[in-house]
Amino acid sequence: MDRNSMFLFIKAVMEETLGHPISEWNPDLKFTDIVGWGNNMTVTTVVALQKKLPHKLPDTLLDGVVTINDLVTKATLASTTSSVEPPKQLSERLRVLSNFESLGEDCEFGLVQQRAGILHPHLLRFSAASENSAERLPHLIMLLKYRLHQLEHTDFLEMFLPEEEWNNVDPEWRIRHKIYKWSTHTGLLVKNFPKETINKKISDFSVVIEFMKSQFLRELELGRKVWIWKSSVPSSLSNIKKLHDILKEYGPNKLLWVQTANNEHLPGTVDQIEADLWCGYIKKPSEHWKGHWSEDADWFELLKNALQIYPELDGYSEGTQSIESAPQKCSSEQEGAVHILSNIASLQLNIPNLSLENIQFPSEISGWDSLKHVNIIMAVEEYFKTSLSADDFDKTQTVPSFISVINRLMQTS
Repeated sequence: MDRNSMFLFIKAVMEETLGHPISEWNPDLKFTDIVGWGNNMTVTTVVALQKKLPHKLPDTLLDGVVTINDLVTKATLASTTSSVEPPKQLSERLRVLSNFESLGEDCEFGLVQQRAGILHPHLLRFSAASENSAERLPHLIMLLKYRLHQLEHTDFLEMFLPEEEWNNVDPEWRIRHKIYKWSTHTGLLVKNFPKETINKKISDFSVVIEFMKSQFLRELELGRKVWIWKSSVPSSLSNIKKLHDILKEYGPNKLLWVQTANNEHLPGTVDQIEADLWCGYIKKPSEHWKGHWSEDADWFELLKNALQIYPELDGYSEGTQSIESAPQKCSSEQEGAVHILSNIASLQLNIPNLSLENIQFPSEISGWDSLKHVNIIMAVEEYFKTSLSADDFDKTQTVPSFISVINRLMQTS
């Protein structure tokens, strides 16, 4: 992050800490002269900065800091002397996990992908085809059979609170289809959206669902992913074959059925059932993983082995390349693309003066989750009056490749 971007970034963080704008803001402003600034607020600001910045701030950051300019100088210097690139393992995880996608049942694999840095939206990543675990596979098959017909129709959508949310400190609304029983997270907390007002958000989510549905159907037709089904409830082979058959009706789709490893099937092994239908095995989860969720490392080991079966898929998209190999352009067009995407993201995330220069992954930006990612992509499509291609859609998962998409759209618009 350059000095000017750091200056604006620190201003936004300090105003968030303070709770109101700092009207007298300038580089020579002393912390002691800021109206309402308490003794511990400078430390609180540094803690907030460390959470949001991709690089490590030194423990001595506040030594000798009197003015805003002092803090900006030291924070900018830290960004140039620390590595801001993700570990190589993260890039490898991003590359491998990008070739797989969950068919729902729960959020397990979606969270594995999220922790690897994958945020581009997918309809079934954080959803379930039924509230009853035993009914999820048959309901998913029905959903696919009818091509998700009217899944986004507002007349069939309702907000609700599942039982597992009742005892949560901050319960979250879910939205579900009254007929299909498919449901997904909303990110909307009850404390912010009480029962009397939550139904007003249904129309907004209808648009989001329609967008993700179109992307999902297009991905099924292309058949470029290996689809994953893993359930806490045992699935019969006959139902798995039904699922695979209906996936094949859309396009050349591949299915990986994930089960718990045992003495006959070791963790990480993959067995073929029939053409493009495989069964993979993963370690039994540790006790701290909510009963049936496996470790990220175990998922990674399994998927690396599975990917060897389909080497033609690995690295199919520029969007999955590591940051180290991403071309860095300095043209005025590239700067314009950064500016456009930064402005769009700033509005959608409600972060004033956001700059995406030198940002590598959306997850580095506070509040940029999968739902916000949907809104940003739709805003880009609206800005350029176009629809992103499947390849462009994949490239949105890293900021440099997302910027390259904007650059191309600028040249063709």
